[in-house]
Amino acid sequence: MLITKDVKEIKLIFISGMDEDGKAIRKSRTYRNVNPANATLENVHLFGQAMAALSEWPLDQVILTNSQEIIEIM
Repeated sequence: MLITKDVKEIKLIFISGMDEDGKAIRKSRTYRNVNPANATLENVHLFGQAMAALSEWPLDQVILTNSQEIIEIM
């Protein structure tokens, strides 16, 4: 029997500097095992803002990824 499990990840993308052509250099941090029940858009946005306050780089994007893991139950 197969079942699915909701999987959510939050990815924060920061601008860490500029290259010689003037393009932004981006660094990302991914947070896995996010509780799907608590991952509302508002909560994810607030999380991104809180983490940005702790970072030396400015926050560029907050990305919430929703996917499903397929699990086989024996």
